This record gives sequence, structure tokens and C-alpha cells, in this order.
Amino acid sequence: MKFAVRGGHNFSVPGARGIIDETTEDRKVKDSVIKYLRALGHEVLDVTSKDTHNTVSSDLAYGIDKANNANVDMFISIHFNKAYTTYDGEIGTEVLVHDTSKANYEANSVLKKIVSLGFKNRGVKQRSELSELKRTNMKAMIIEVCFVEATKDVELYKKIGYDEIGKKIAEGLAGKNVSSIPNAPSSPIKPKNNWIVDLQKELNINYGAKLEVDGIAGPKTLAECIILKKGSTGKIVKILQNRLISLGFSCGLLGSDGSFGAGTKNAVINFQKSKGLNKDGIVGKNTWAKLLDL
Repeated sequence: MKFAVRGGHNFSVPGARGIIDETTEDRKVKDSVIKYLRALGHEVLDVTSKDTHNTVSSDLAYGIDKANNANVDMFISIHFNKAYTTYDGEIGTEVLVHDTSKANYEANSVLKKIVSLGFKNRGVKQRSELSELKRTNMKAMIIEVCFVEATKDVELYKKIGYDEIGKKIAEGLAGKNVSSIPNAPSSPIKPKNNWIVDLQKELNINYGAKLEVDGIAGPKTLAECIILKKGSTGKIVKILQNRLISLGFSCGLLGSDGSFGAGTKNAVINFQKSKGLNKDGIVGKNTWAKLLDL
């Protein structure tokens, strides 16, 4: 099964703050969920936005669009809740879905796993107006681990630890316990990436590369990437455009049309700016390296 997992908000558009900080903690839980889902044999895409996405809309769009473009089977967003300035006691955990009238086996399973750790059960709730549930094309859920201002929630969260909570979430999603998997890898396995498959195929077919089409970015793939700039055309430009769009950088009204025009150049410049690169609008080795997450 292919999952997209997101840590809610980012440090430019932060989440709730109380005894603990939502943005800080949801990333810890998110990383744990990804680690254990991969240990259970699933492909996982991390769709957490960078701090350069400094508006609520761009932060949300990054994760949603990346998940939609990757055609994942399920979208998971990790959050922490807040209702009061301060709260002495427990409030609990809940899972949000688009429609509670439909079967939500995974959401109920995740909730049951978290509640088994001692958190108060607030149930699976319908929140169809939320962007992460409304605009995703696949089954989706928002997991509200606990309340950041509730003294007993935070006490329990710190006692259990983010890693165990992430493990329980992964087990609820996968329907299988991590401990039952023999020789589960202790570190994440780098998943096959469809856009890199397309890039490797294009470089082999039209540019004479002899790459293994494995969907994994590495120095060999980077070495074969050609320079792209305004005026370039072809499928490789379309692959570039789709990659930029998936990262939240608009290529203009024409989108991914296979023609490197002004809109694509602006997208490249904005991407380069976000990565601290020379802002020349030309896709050379340094820009390709960042696009490949190298």
C-alpha cells in the first residue's frame, strides 16, 4: 500500500502552542509513523511542507498536491489539538475523516491503537470542510494525537514518547503489529519514486543514458541530467514542470506543457531561491540535485 504522510503546519505558519508545540511534536510522530510503515513493507511519501511555504494555503496545497500527483492509496496528516489557553486534566485523542457514514476501518483502528496507550477516546469525527480531507483524491484522515494545553494529555504523551505513538498509528494503518514482522529494518527504505522513473526513462530513450530505471535518485542519475533553460522543449521539460508543480511552484497558466517559457523560468527561480541557489532560472547540476533531493 502507498501512503502519503504529513506533519501538520510548518514553522512559518505554525500550529497550536501550549505546554508543547504542535509543529515540533507532529514532525517527531510523523517520522516515526513513516519509519514503522516502511518496516511493515509499505511505500511512504513524506508530504510535509518546508518553511518556505509561508502561507496557510501554500502549506496545505503542498501536501495535498504532492499526494494527489503521486496517486497514493491513503493520506495521513499528523496534528495536535488545542481548545483552551490552559487546561488542568485530560481531553484526549480523535481522528477526523471526510464522511463518517462510510466505512472508516483504518481511522477506527488508528484511534483504538492510540487509546490503548491511555488517551481519552474522543472518537472518529466528520470534518468534511477541512482542506486535507476535502481536496485529497484518496481516503484521508487527520490524526489529532492529543491536546497541547491539557496537563494530563501532555504528561501521558511525554511518558509514552512520540516513537511509540507513531508505531501504534502505523500498526493501526497497516492492520499488523510491528513486533510480528521478522527482521524489520531499523532505518527507512528509500522508496521508488515515480517521477524519477519517468526522468530515468526519458534520459535513456532520448539522451543516450544507460541508467537503471529503479526510481531512486543518485549520482548516476544526476550525472545524466541535461541543462534546461528558457526555450527548451520536450518530455524532459514536462517532467521538470510536473516536479516543480508537485513541490508547490506554479509554472504559470500553461502548467506542464513541455515548453520552458516564462512561467517555468519563474518557477525555477523561485525554487532556486527556496534552496539558496543562484537564481538564474537555468536547471543545471546544482538545481537538478535539489530537485532530486540529493
